[in-house]
Amino acid sequence: MNKHSYAVLEFDKLREELSNYLTIEENVEKVMKLEPFKDINILRRELEIVNDFIDFVKFDGGFEPKGLKDILHICRKAQLMGNYLDPEELWDLNINLRIFRVFRTRLEDLDKYRTLKSKFLQIAPLKNMEEYISKVIDNEKNIKDDASIELRDLRFQKKNLGESIKRKFEDIFSNTNTSKAIQERIITTRDGRSVIPVKADFKGLIKGIEHDRSSSGQTVFIEPITIVSLNNKMRELEVREREEIRKLLLRLTDQVRLNMDNIIGIGEANIELDILNAKAIYSVEKKCSVPDINNREVLSLVSARHPFIKPEDVVPLTFEIGRNYNTLLITGPNTGGKTVALKTAGLLSLMALSAIPIPADEKSTIGFFTGIYADIGDEQSIEQSLSSFSGHLKNIQEILNSVTKASLVLLDELGSGTDPMEGSAFAMAVIDYLKEKKCKSLITTHYSEVKAHGYNEEGIETASMEFNVETLSPTYKLLIGIPGESNALTIARRLGVSPEILDKARSYISDEDKKVEKMISNIKEKSDELEAMQEEVKALKEKAQRDKLEYEEKLRVLEKEKNDILKEAYEKADVMMREMQNKAAALVEKLQKEENKKDDLKKVQKSLNMLRNALKDEKKENVEVKPKIARKVDYVPGDKVFVQSINQHAIVLKINKNKETVNIQAGILKLEVSMDDVKSVNEPKKKEYRPISTHKKTPVKSEVDLRGKLVDEAIHELETYMDRALMSGYNEIYVIHGKGTGALRTGILDYLKTSRYVKTFRAGSFNEGGIGCTVVTLK
Repeated sequence: MNKHSYAVLEFDKLREELSNYLTIEENVEKVMKLEPFKDINILRRELEIVNDFIDFVKFDGGFEPKGLKDILHICRKAQLMGNYLDPEELWDLNINLRIFRVFRTRLEDLDKYRTLKSKFLQIAPLKNMEEYISKVIDNEKNIKDDASIELRDLRFQKKNLGESIKRKFEDIFSNTNTSKAIQERIITTRDGRSVIPVKADFKGLIKGIEHDRSSSGQTVFIEPITIVSLNNKMRELEVREREEIRKLLLRLTDQVRLNMDNIIGIGEANIELDILNAKAIYSVEKKCSVPDINNREVLSLVSARHPFIKPEDVVPLTFEIGRNYNTLLITGPNTGGKTVALKTAGLLSLMALSAIPIPADEKSTIGFFTGIYADIGDEQSIEQSLSSFSGHLKNIQEILNSVTKASLVLLDELGSGTDPMEGSAFAMAVIDYLKEKKCKSLITTHYSEVKAHGYNEEGIETASMEFNVETLSPTYKLLIGIPGESNALTIARRLGVSPEILDKARSYISDEDKKVEKMISNIKEKSDELEAMQEEVKALKEKAQRDKLEYEEKLRVLEKEKNDILKEAYEKADVMMREMQNKAAALVEKLQKEENKKDDLKKVQKSLNMLRNALKDEKKENVEVKPKIARKVDYVPGDKVFVQSINQHAIVLKINKNKETVNIQAGILKLEVSMDDVKSVNEPKKKEYRPISTHKKTPVKSEVDLRGKLVDEAIHELETYMDRALMSGYNEIYVIHGKGTGALRTGILDYLKTSRYVKTFRAGSFNEGGIGCTVVTLK
């Protein structure tokens, strides 16, 4: 890196702008000396800290730098034995200790910012030191009266003595014999003693000591003889007060020495926090982000903006070098933004490598370049008697002598300022040299030969700054892969230059240049056609997506209608079966005692159960397991909707996506309705209702758990269960009674021996629960 590159890329100006966000004056010099880091790992850690601090400022209250100062010079003064710090220095020290402690406490309470914490949490705060200083010095940086008992007594005596002196003077002012000698009824001081102004012609009326005289000689300042002893006493108290204050300050300074290492650590931390805070505030105001730093010398900028161009005027740039190609050749008209593109790439790279956030998208990545070299602008030097071309040559030679694979080179209008033929040849030679060195380079040019060279050479990408020939103005958009065409004659024609002159100008353009311009024009046309095709494809994709969604919605509605018809049919069949089962149950109850009818009853019941189960299976196959198409729901729990079936507004309680139903509440009525029955209402939410869970009736299981019950209670429950199990078509059930004392098991076995429902029963096998379970076969 060199000072010339810093200057042309305006890095000095950037550092100066960043310094405006500092609080500690001594930090300005540090920021003005910021430069790229030499170690990539140290740089990456510093950028992580900067990124943490930006988030800390944006989301967690930030850092309050008010009162922040460089306290290291205070520490240096305190280190000298015999010296003591004055109240203002101690107060500044106290404020800085408090600033760091508040920051550290806030950071410690947050469960994030790991890198930032690792840097600052190892430094211990000094709250006891803060409290010690606060007991002695007040907010006005004065010593408090109660800093010590001795000081409190001295100031009390001074106050009483001051009142006595004031009364003595009041007596003189009110005395008719002496009042005419008083120039003005005020008490002032001379040489630390209380005096009054007396007219020179009447000074004999007041006996005392003359301390001063006005410039006109008309007024003398006299200390009345009655006040002298009081003033002497006051001077004595003041001397004792100053001595007591000196002792207090010495003791405080001794405490500072005892904690010197810790205070120095806090002072150094505050200096770093001030710089971090400046970077963070700058980043927030300029909408910057922290980029990734790669070690492959790849420069990829996404939506990059030059920091010195107004946000409303800047056109973001997106480009990349170092991955598929090492050289980017930018062409286009003057004032089209080529130079800004170069400066943006160079300045943002310098900022990132110096751990300063850049005005670009966080997806940007900056290569760890060990050298950034730039030759931009008019290098003519009157002092050195160098022409513009000579100045460029001098800089370019220095750059070529210094570049390595890890260098970023920025050359503006390469080869300009001399004969176009020789200039273009020189430009192509320099491009080839940089290509051989494998360094990364961005180069701008006007020459057609250079454009063609870049377009045809492998490893070189061409780009151009877009120009609108209709409005005769640049758009400042960078078009990658498209070399820029010359617009001079086109602009001249639109500005009204006569056709004769334009035709003559065209005749002077060589055939080779015409071929190059024709090639560029064809590339531009093909690019425009491709862009138009891409827009058309995009529109077709969007239409296809809309058609797909429309088709899926129609298919969903058809499936829903089909499902509803089948569901209704099966539900009617299910009702009929339930009625038949109820009748069968009544018959079972009526004919239980008729032994000769039992076999017929069981056959009827079994047939009914088989029929019902078959209907259930068919319904499940044709209705419930059909694949469903997810539908879009425009409401959430708490929204107000309109329910068509009841013709009322209601509040959504719960959305059952799998069932395609909605739980709603209309007044005191709570219902579960179909999603198709609900329409959203565009009204603001008033209250969010929590879904209310309900318990459905538990279906009959193949087992009953009777553990913990009394024998009579267990037998009653078992009899009820077996009745329901038989009606549900079970042939075998499991009665769980546990082992325990055996009383419950014995009572249940006795009942099973005589039960009209039981065909046989046995003790459970090892994997069925053993003697804690009885397996019952129903009749």
